[in-house]
Amino acid sequence: MQYPEFIHEVKQQLGVQTQEDVLDITRAFLHTLTEHLAGNAADNLGAQLPAPLLDIIREIDPEQRDQGERFKLKEFYERVADKLGVDEETGQRYTQQFMKVFGRMVTEGELHKLKVSLSDDYAPLFEGLQTAQNAPN
Repeated sequence: MQYPEFIHEVKQQLGVQTQEDVLDITRAFLHTLTEHLAGNAADNLGAQLPAPLLDIIREIDPEQRDQGERFKLKEFYERVADKLGVDEETGQRYTQQFMKVFGRMVTEGELHKLKVSLSDDYAPLFEGLQTAQNAPN
């Protein structure tokens, strides 16, 4: 998925109007995910994303990207909400909807690696996702 298509898809999926809204939500999601992942997992995921999204991941210092802070899905929603200045319900909705677009940007193998690196309570985020290999053209 190319960057302009990504912007369009997120606008449609999340019902936001501006590219700035898309980037704010993207930053909140990717930064929260990066906080959770250990080693070079965030960089590996980012390598499959359009370059501007990899740049968002790389806004986080490399030493911090490697930490792998563990937290449950509920806290993931809370962190996204806090970063966006919205309530937790909105953070949860944005996370779930963003994940539908995110899943179509990475390979099935990389998505599987992500899923197994997260605790079992993250499973709902992966249910019914289409990946880059099985997304309709």
